[in-house]
Amino acid sequence: MRALVIALLVSGTATLLVGCQQATPQAKAASGDRGSGLSRQDELVLAAANVALPPAGFAASDLPEPNSMGAGLVATYCTQCHNLPTPQMHSATDWPSVARRMWLRMGLLPPSLGIKVPTLADRYALLNYLTANALKVSGATLPAGRGREAFAEICSRCHALPDPRVHSSADWATVFARMEQNMIRMQVPPPTREQTSDLLLYLQTVASRQ
Repeated sequence: MRALVIALLVSGTATLLVGCQQATPQAKAASGDRGSGLSRQDELVLAAANVALPPAGFAASDLPEPNSMGAGLVATYCTQCHNLPTPQMHSATDWPSVARRMWLRMGLLPPSLGIKVPTLADRYALLNYLTANALKVSGATLPAGRGREAFAEICSRCHALPDPRVHSSADWATVFARMEQNMIRMQVPPPTREQTSDLLLYLQTVASRQ
């Protein structure tokens, strides 16, 4: 059922659920299906979901202020359909549109799936939590230093540029290693060894100026 829910979230309709459940043997054969029970189009949708949705490995205890109401709402509502997202997946500017898109999709899902839709009060609290703990983006002008160009080029491939001072100098290597894994998962061209060296030097140097 989790796979079907993910597919529905990506497509935004209930038709995929029907198609997956009622696909005929002839349709499966025509699509080249080899026993998964899904058509090629359905499998492509699921593959897209695996790339676009939050990766596994982020636990509720890793959330900022994990015992707060906002963290509890994220864990309650967001994990019904996919892995737990971190608030730093998006900037404060982007979270309202992302959250609204998720709420609209939740409303389109069949009641039989038992997905709980947040109340208006929960939506307000959830969005406040996400924006308060969102990715802190850099200003218009990045601090000067070797590696600035590599940072601007590589990190903007997936999201808004984070403020180099959002993490300590000691933490940036671990954060960057996690981002590299996300890039591999999303099939984003990885940085060269030289770019990685320059980028980390830049982030650690700027962070140490705090």
